[in-house]
Amino acid sequence: MDLHYKQEITVGTLVLVGAALFIWGTMWLSGRSFSREPTVAISFSDAGTLKRGSPVKVSGVQLGTVQEIEYQDYGKIVVRVDLDPRVKPRRDAAAQLASVGLVADAVINLNPGVAAEPLPPDAVIVGTVDKGFVALGEELSAKAKEVMSGVSDIANKRLAEDLSRTLGAVQRMADLYANPKAGPSAELSKTLVEVQRMGARLDSTLNEFKLSGTVAHADSLMDNLSRLSVGAHATAQRLDSLLARVNRGEGSLGKFTTDTAFYANAQRLLKALQEFVDDLKKHPGKLGITVRVF
Repeated sequence: MDLHYKQEITVGTLVLVGAALFIWGTMWLSGRSFSREPTVAISFSDAGTLKRGSPVKVSGVQLGTVQEIEYQDYGKIVVRVDLDPRVKPRRDAAAQLASVGLVADAVINLNPGVAAEPLPPDAVIVGTVDKGFVALGEELSAKAKEVMSGVSDIANKRLAEDLSRTLGAVQRMADLYANPKAGPSAELSKTLVEVQRMGARLDSTLNEFKLSGTVAHADSLMDNLSRLSVGAHATAQRLDSLLARVNRGEGSLGKFTTDTAFYANAQRLLKALQEFVDDLKKHPGKLGITVRVF
């Protein structure tokens, strides 16, 4: 066989195998199989989140899948499921539609029953719908709404009470400030009265104060100070002249301050006088007193 034909046969085989695997995987994901399994019809009032391929469990083990969901009338949904050959539904078989997981995936819990007679081929099992997480969530939501409504009522009541107390306090404060006989208004009135009295006293004091006389006394005082300044200036001139004469040696004081001989004689005189006094103290009898009578 030519190599070219071998490659074509190999590629075609791989394509067919891939297509077969794709079809088988699709049917497996959708819950279908090539084996012949018994089909059972179950009636529900609501399909919920049930879809084709949803699991059918028996005693918690998945032994079937949902193949078809048929709407017949309001409140009547017929679901056809394929079961494992090991499951033998009986006449008293029952089914329940429940939700599992946080996303509320639907699952059919099948009870095959224990009756002696098997389930007829055309029989429809009447199933029930469990509340599941959705209904439970709705119930919890309703209860939460009730609780929140109660909390809101309590909060509104407290808010109204607080607002009423606040308004009452504001009203009492306004009454206190509006009362002219008590509170800050009375104190302010007393303060204004005292200010008025002080102003009146200041006006009377200013009226009694003789501004013209004070100005006249001030002028007289300034004149006296001026004359005193002139006299002090003349005295200073005379003192300057006297000191100048003393410096030149004129007059007794000038000679005393400038003549060294006069100073030396005065020193000798004072020394002799001191010696005389000391000798007299030592010999008081030496001093003779002569009395002459004319």
